[in-house]
Amino acid sequence: MNTAPTEPSEPNRTELLFPFGDGGCFGCSKSNPDGLQLRFFQSGNQVSAIYSVSDKFHGAPGVTHGGIVATILDEFSCAAAVFLKGSRVVTGELQIRYERPCPVETDLLVRAEVTSDEHPRYLVVEAEILLDGERLVRSTGKFFRQSE
Repeated sequence: MNTAPTEPSEPNRTELLFPFGDGGCFGCSKSNPDGLQLRFFQSGNQVSAIYSVSDKFHGAPGVTHGGIVATILDEFSCAAAVFLKGSRVVTGELQIRYERPCPVETDLLVRAEVTSDEHPRYLVVEAEILLDGERLVRSTGKFFRQSE
């Protein structure tokens, strides 16, 4: 994934909404008051957004819990599959490399892109979280296409 610090900065961008509803998902549902309520925007061949993790999701003081970080990367990866390739998917495999702690209550750039759609059963998606252009965590995963 290109790690140049591109930030979704267009002020009038349209939020991407899942065509199959929100279903109460912990990661992206606006109807789940206990969830992350992630939002997604398209930036070229990526799905991205600025997101600040609430302190209620900390592990160590001031640091986002690693499971929450994994959830964010998983959600953005699935969103990339849906919005960039039109494929409804489920996670088959997600490899995560934590490089630096992700602070809470701080604007983080999250982005994901489909890096391979050559396999008939799954997509390969890479995602990352950055702070001021510095990568904090990255993931690569296989996301299995679901039949409609």
